[in-house]
Amino acid sequence: MGLMNFFADRERNAELRESKDEMMIGETVRAMSRKGFPTVGFSSNADFQRVKFKTPSDPILSAVYVQLDRLTGSSALGSALMGSKATLYITCEVKNFLADPDDLVAMYRTDMVNLFKVSWKDVRINHEYNAIHGTTKQVIEIGTFVDRGEEGARALVQKLETEIARIKEKLAPFKKG
Repeated sequence: MGLMNFFADRERNAELRESKDEMMIGETVRAMSRKGFPTVGFSSNADFQRVKFKTPSDPILSAVYVQLDRLTGSSALGSALMGSKATLYITCEVKNFLADPDDLVAMYRTDMVNLFKVSWKDVRINHEYNAIHGTTKQVIEIGTFVDRGEEGARALVQKLETEIARIKEKLAPFKKG
């Protein structure tokens, strides 16, 4: 009976970790919808979940992507060491519908800078012809935002707003009128 309980507890803990990821994404969808950014896409597998939001009221950004990558596996040791941590990626997108040769030169310059940049907590810019993406990534404790009621929801809104504003500031010079 002891061995069966061990495996049942292990499976239950893995399901709890996965459900916290899903709750975090659900809270993110709620926070972004309150900003007027509707959800337009979901992508996920066993290790990550990604949500795309349109930004119709924003004059600079055309979309925001929020991705949550799970750091720990399902092992008991991994859970004990890492807890409920994940890597949070926030990517903002600027669309320019007309590209000129100067845009292509800027794109290659940015790509060269990115080759030598370590991007933890920094905004990494990536040009893709008529789209420019700014991305931040950081390790977060999911429990800071999930199962904490309104306090957790406010903390998540603050985190999203701060990161989006930081990325938007870096992307603003690339927006064409």
